[in-house]
Amino acid sequence: MNPRLPDLPEPFPSEFRVMLEQLLRLAGKVQGARMQSLRTRNHALQQSGTFQGHRAYTQGDDLRRIDWNAYARTGSLFLKLLAEEEARAATVILDVSASMGVGSPPRFVSAARLAAVLCGLSLVHLDAVTLVAGGESSFSGRRAIGLLLERIASMGLREGHDELELPERGSPGRVHWVSDFVDPTATERALHRLRRAGARVTGWLPTVPDDFGIDALGWRMLCDPETGKLLPVRVDAELAQAMKRELQTLQRQQEQAFARCGFPLQRLTLPTHSFDPAAWMEAGWSFRR
Repeated sequence: MNPRLPDLPEPFPSEFRVMLEQLLRLAGKVQGARMQSLRTRNHALQQSGTFQGHRAYTQGDDLRRIDWNAYARTGSLFLKLLAEEEARAATVILDVSASMGVGSPPRFVSAARLAAVLCGLSLVHLDAVTLVAGGESSFSGRRAIGLLLERIASMGLREGHDELELPERGSPGRVHWVSDFVDPTATERALHRLRRAGARVTGWLPTVPDDFGIDALGWRMLCDPETGKLLPVRVDAELAQAMKRELQTLQRQQEQAFARCGFPLQRLTLPTHSFDPAAWMEAGWSFRR
């Protein structure tokens, strides 16, 4: 039996898009983003390193980085890019494997929204973000947020589990990996690869109720961890208890995989129907680290 993958609801309704703009306007109050912004500003003020090229000026960029000679030649505003600024780009890896379809609403919906917030914060405070999800896309400047949302919204889930895709060039730098980490062994291998590539990784696991056990008995659609396919299974009380124990074991294995690699794993339950910025900042308390 090979049931098709579930249809995904729209991850970014208009209410979410409005909330995202509000969150980004509050970005200066997000501690982790504020610290990154200060580091970015210090790099900009130093103005040291090997000249790498230009990018177009966008509103909010530091005026001290404008190449006025280029402006005199072209009449357009461009910013100087220096070699050190590679560290100011972030990478967001979004899992699109079949197991992300588990839950109601599917885990992928919360994961996509979380990825959008992480990408948005990066675009506000950094020069660029690379999104790795069924392919690689790069975005720069706050004006690119709309394009980024469309890119994520157009994705579908894939059958099975693919090997983690690393960015095609250079060091990934700061990496935010959003996934269910359903295979802790494969997760640990990927974390070692990222560490060897010079990445600093934070794992993000948006939770769904089924992560903590199944209360309602009867027929359920469950994900086969080996194939990633969704299968109908009749759940009785004995099976429900066994599944709860397995889920607890899985969570310990996930924590251990990240701990052995020296990276944090953040579990968070995001509001699925509320788009109040305060509720999202409270749910994503680790944004403020």
